[in-house]
Amino acid sequence: MVNRYQRQGGDVYMLEELINPYHLQVMSFILINIILGVSIYITLSTGQLSLGHAGFMAIGAYSSAILTLNFGLPIGIGILLGGLFAAAVGILIGIPTLRLQGVFLAIATLGFGEVIRVIFVNWVSVTNGSIGISSIPHLGREISGMLETVGFEASMIGLRDNQLISLYVFFILLIVTIFIISFFVRQHNSRVGRVCVKFFSVPL
Repeated sequence: MVNRYQRQGGDVYMLEELINPYHLQVMSFILINIILGVSIYITLSTGQLSLGHAGFMAIGAYSSAILTLNFGLPIGIGILLGGLFAAAVGILIGIPTLRLQGVFLAIATLGFGEVIRVIFVNWVSVTNGSIGISSIPHLGREISGMLETVGFEASMIGLRDNQLISLYVFFILLIVTIFIISFFVRQHNSRVGRVCVKFFSVPL
C-alpha cells in the first residue's frame, strides 16, 4: 500500500516533469505581447490608429536596463522608472500630435517608432547597437534570491531553480496582464469609455 509520503513524492516528481522553463518563457513572451496589443485599445476606441507603441516599449525597456546596470537600481524599481519615462515621452509626443487624425496620426506615430529604432541601433555607446544590452539582472532570479534569504528554496516544493525562476516571471506577467485587461474593460464600461465610443461613432 502506498503511504502518504510516497504519494507526495510522486506528486512532486510529476510537478517537476510538467513544468518546462522553455514553455514558461514562450508563454511569458505571449503575455508581454498581449500587454503591448491591449495598449492599442485606447486610441482604437476613439477611432484613431497609433503605430508607435513598439517605440514606447523600447524606451521603457532600454531605460530600465540602463538604470539597473549603470545606476545600480533594483530591477523592480528600474522597470517602474522605465515605464514612467516612457509615459513622459508619450506625453511629449502626444502634445504636438493632438490635432492629427486618421492616416496622418498613423504615419506620425509610425515615423516616431522608426526614429526610436534607428537611435537605439546607432547609439552604440549606450545601447550596444543591434547586439543589445547584456547582463541585465533577471527579475525571477532577483525574486528567488530574496526568498532564499528567508529560507524558501525551489527544492522545498520539488522544483529546480530554473523552473521556479520561470514561474515567478510568468505569474507576475499573468497578474499584470489580467489587471490591465480588467482595467480596460472597466474603463470601456465607464462614463469616459462611453464618451470615447460615442466620439468614435460621430463622423468628423
